[in-house]
Amino acid sequence: MNVFSCTVVPRTCDRGKAYVYFKGWVGRLFEFERARQEDDVVRVVLLASLNSGCVEGSAKILGVCGQTVRNHLRRQNPQNFLQVNFELINMMKRSGALSKPLTIAVDWHDEMYYGDPQSEGVIGTQPKKGSHYAYRFATASVLLDGERLTLAAIPLAGMSLQEQVKQLLSQIFSLGVKIKLLLFDRGYFSSALINYLNWTSVNYVIQLPAVIRGLRGGEDFTYTTCGHRRKKSEQATFRLVTVKRARYSGGNLKLFIFGTNTNLKPRKMRNLFRKRWGIETSYRMIGKFHAKTTSKLYRIRKLYFYLAVVLYNLWIVLNYKHERKIPTYTLKLRITLSLVLSFLPDLEAYDVG
Repeated sequence: MNVFSCTVVPRTCDRGKAYVYFKGWVGRLFEFERARQEDDVVRVVLLASLNSGCVEGSAKILGVCGQTVRNHLRRQNPQNFLQVNFELINMMKRSGALSKPLTIAVDWHDEMYYGDPQSEGVIGTQPKKGSHYAYRFATASVLLDGERLTLAAIPLAGMSLQEQVKQLLSQIFSLGVKIKLLLFDRGYFSSALINYLNWTSVNYVIQLPAVIRGLRGGEDFTYTTCGHRRKKSEQATFRLVTVKRARYSGGNLKLFIFGTNTNLKPRKMRNLFRKRWGIETSYRMIGKFHAKTTSKLYRIRKLYFYLAVVLYNLWIVLNYKHERKIPTYTLKLRITLSLVLSFLPDLEAYDVG
């Protein structure tokens, strides 16, 4: 079967067609020297991703040589995986989605690492799950039909905040997507980034860390940073807004502090950030499609993350505008059965119901 023919989105209740759909798109990701090995590699990688397993174990289950699959993976270009994600986004655009200017959330995700901290792409980070090191990826996502569709993704290693956002915006603009507003959490607060965003005239709202003393709820004024080690020309000027936050058990009243170049009302900013936290859910969902590996090869780490992004987006597309959505665990189980048991004699015979 030609994998490039699987562009029609199947009904969510058709297990067989869902399997062909996912397998077809995953087949698009790879460049093969020997076509006869194509099907084996695609099936193994898809099984490992759907079950958050490793290639070796998945290859054993499917009766495939794990070393052969690993050799193919090492020869792949991770950028090809991003290109396939662009194709998927463009398909959504042709269906009528993403036609309006979008509110886009930007954030980064740490994939914790437990090997040699000198390995390529590894950076120091906040301690989590027994490690101080991680591979870091940034994404730009938009809320679509209740889920976060990932428009852009980049690896982060030795990259400034300004460069991160610049690369993400480059990917977004290459899709022909119009930006209504960019949302950032406090980790992106930077004078250089704000100056860059002011220069591009892209609308943004950044949640600021609580480093400015003396603020109270209801503040709304023009603020200029005053870093002691920066020249006056390197300082950033923006609108600063504060919104009262609910009391914690300790009884202390907290504030949300935002920096923006918009005229949005304070409460509107707060509501936008309530929606923005869905990006954390998207990272958990991307993790449901992320294969495990202990490889120190940076290209393999990027390849697995991009693959997880593509599979997660495929799940969103599969459910788009369907009242009866298929949960990830159901989809993964039934595609796994199709992989392991080769349930494809009659595609019309299978029904989730």
